[in-house]
Amino acid sequence: MPSRLIKAVLALACLTLVCVPLLAQKGKPGGGGAGSCAQVTTPMVSTATASPGINVGVFGRITNCASGKKRYTVTVSSVSTCQTETRIASSIISFTGGEAKLISVSYPVAANTCLGPMTVSIKVYDGGSMIASASTSLMIE
Repeated sequence: MPSRLIKAVLALACLTLVCVPLLAQKGKPGGGGAGSCAQVTTPMVSTATASPGINVGVFGRITNCASGKKRYTVTVSSVSTCQTETRIASSIISFTGGEAKLISVSYPVAANTCLGPMTVSIKVYDGGSMIASASTSLMIE
């Protein structure tokens, strides 16, 4: 009987030693780290109007408002008046707690883009969940 008790206690101790570090990892899904929190400023574009084939710059600032280190996927995309979505850029960016980073990307407006207002967006994802986004308009003439 005492040997069974000792084996059970040892098994429980080993299980605890394995599980506690996994649960305590900061910033990891399922861990004990700070929650996700990001803010995106309204993007700026290098010109208010553009023509198909012209390069346009997109600028924005992303802030990690979480207290711990985080890695977010940041995407820049556009949607034309005919609802065609174009992913301009996508990158995984690491942040420390409270850190803000500026992003900039240049892209050519597609030659077959519909004329009219285009929506340019910056979105921040943690895993598969979007946690922040902001958009602006660009006129295609």
